[in-house]
Amino acid sequence: MKSRILIVDDHNDFRAMLKDYLTRSRLDIEIFEANSAEMGVAKASCVKPDVVLMDISLPKATGFDATKIIKEEMPDCDVIIITMFNINAFKQAAEGIKATAFISKSEVCEQLLPVLTKCLNGKKSKSVAKK
Repeated sequence: MKSRILIVDDHNDFRAMLKDYLTRSRLDIEIFEANSAEMGVAKASCVKPDVVLMDISLPKATGFDATKIIKEEMPDCDVIIITMFNINAFKQAAEGIKATAFISKSEVCEQLLPVLTKCLNGKKSKSVAKK
């Protein structure tokens, strides 16, 4: 069964780049997209992603707001904050809302796949343990 990844970012070009990068990664994943916090929460409720890749700066509501809601509804869903704001206060806020990781957009190509793989492998081991 494919793992489900939801990308929440208001920049179409960044979402497209991230989707292409993940598609080329050879992970067994299905990718969904949302361009706002509200759409991200709604899409997460529908598709039940294993991992959400969440931007902070979104129209109307922040990625932090969306993450709180998603984590309340789906506590086992990993949320990886991906943002251009590599600021300690944002990292601490991400920890406070139980985000799994915080990655600067400038470091996505180096850091995302190891973190994402760890998240997905953790879900597979939980699934095997339940059987």
